[in-house]
Amino acid sequence: MAQGPTAADDLVLAGEFPQPDEDRWLAAVAGALDRKGGLTPEAAIARLRSTTYDGITIEPLYTASDAPDGRTVPITTQRDGGGWDVRQLVDAAAGGGRAVTELERGATSILLDVTSLATVDADALAAALDGVLLDLAPVALRAGGRWTAAAEALVALFERAGLDPAAGAGSLGADPIGVAAMDGGTPAPGELDAVAAWIARLGGDRPALRVVTVDGTRYHEAGASDGQELGCTIAAGVELLRALDARGVDVSGAFGRIELRLAATADQFATIAKFRAARVVWARIADALGHPAAASTTPIHAVTSTAMMTAYDPWVNALRSTVACFAAGVAGADAVTVLPHDQLRGDEATELGRRVGRNTQSILLRESHLGTVIDPAGGSWYVERLTDELADAAWACFQQIEEAGGLLAAAAAGIVAEQLGATRSAREHDIDTRAAPLTGVTEFPNIDEPSPSDTAVATPGRWASKIEELRRRVDRATTARGTRPAVFLATIGSPASFTPRYTFAKNLLEVGGLATIAGPVTDDPAEIAHAFTTVGATVACLCSSDAVYAEKAADVAKALDVAAAEVVYIAGKPQAGIERSLAMGSDVHEILADLLDRLQVP
Repeated sequence: MAQGPTAADDLVLAGEFPQPDEDRWLAAVAGALDRKGGLTPEAAIARLRSTTYDGITIEPLYTASDAPDGRTVPITTQRDGGGWDVRQLVDAAAGGGRAVTELERGATSILLDVTSLATVDADALAAALDGVLLDLAPVALRAGGRWTAAAEALVALFERAGLDPAAGAGSLGADPIGVAAMDGGTPAPGELDAVAAWIARLGGDRPALRVVTVDGTRYHEAGASDGQELGCTIAAGVELLRALDARGVDVSGAFGRIELRLAATADQFATIAKFRAARVVWARIADALGHPAAASTTPIHAVTSTAMMTAYDPWVNALRSTVACFAAGVAGADAVTVLPHDQLRGDEATELGRRVGRNTQSILLRESHLGTVIDPAGGSWYVERLTDELADAAWACFQQIEEAGGLLAAAAAGIVAEQLGATRSAREHDIDTRAAPLTGVTEFPNIDEPSPSDTAVATPGRWASKIEELRRRVDRATTARGTRPAVFLATIGSPASFTPRYTFAKNLLEVGGLATIAGPVTDDPAEIAHAFTTVGATVACLCSSDAVYAEKAADVAKALDVAAAEVVYIAGKPQAGIERSLAMGSDVHEILADLLDRLQVP
């Protein structure tokens, strides 16, 4: 009887497989993409490449040759094992002890939005922060142009409690350069002086209570690419540092009074690279100013993107935010805010939405221990290459702004708006053609879900807002009429012939909230036309294979025209006599907007 190996040295693990190499991989890719064997490896790779809105080419494969030669700047801050700060958003007008409740249920700090307050004073903040121990829980203010009043109010609360404000933590939320740039103006008189005065007032070498939050999310929500968001954020920070230097503030110490805020999206690797690139570029600024060690004193706050969120199918937002939070945590964000998944459904997010946001971070931190690893993406050939390329794109954007005289001058000249607008238009085109699908909105919509409020749909800066406004029009018409506007789908031939395009057309029409009515399973034009007249529809769409279209499309279209169809579409490429088509790559927004007008949906 044959004996097996008696020692580990006799085992050959996977030794019977050929040694992998890039050429074999390329050949396998070409074979997978073209079974006929006519595709060259170079053409196969070209099919798999994609390009970001910063013009960065994303390769399908990265190798050791893509790894950076070495870095001289830190990619992430050193963590003490506790991970990042779970910074929960609280509306100051909500009251009811919401801030302390968030802290009791998992948050470690508060992002207090005071923009909704009628009056920003100590009493208003005291009501919002009732029960919060300011010496233990950091408070970061989101106040926009009202930051000076909010800062005075917050410091007054410290003094009421007998605490030294300099011993507090969080941020006063000043961003005078950013606010003025997006408004197309200049900071209010004395506002930059106020920033310098607050830095002097708080004192200390490295105070935990920051004065400035350079908020890059404002550029993100205005349409910026990742590189543009970074470039504008860095430009705002540099312009602020110049202003502080002119007012006698030590530049090295000023880095420690600033925090950077960036948007985290569901594009996992892009977000990881963006936050890593932010540290690279900010360190480059510090080095250019002669204070290379100062960059590490500036924390980075991640906020899940409002722009990526949808008012319809809000549960998908929870998935988007989970990926965004994961990416920001992996990239070394010092604080993370996960916005409630249902904040766009009504006037405000529900307790469930806030709880999901908190628990998303708790699971990643406490169960997955994501915050205990320093720079876990470091060493990935793809991430390292993307980080460097994104840092270069951000630096190029920053240099363009500098050549125009700084962020305020570039904004006043329309340069910033033009650049962000071009990216926004490119993204809108990709969404309208479904090249950049939005699950629950442009793909797999549920037309039976309750409609969100008009205010939610109109939230500026969101990628889904144009498409969702079309759907909101249909929802309003449905409420007014009692029935949902519908399109008749003429299913021609056998199910095997029409099902693929029937499914495609149904999905596309439901993007606009339109119902669909399936016709009979037949290829008889008269029978199809008769069914059309019985359902009360005014618009029809033919659904079948190209082979069936060649024989039957013209006759069915003619029969539907005789049956008083106002317009006939075809799922697929246009056919003779049927020019209106629903096809892959079509501008869905343009098609639906025209169709709603034909259906007299106001």
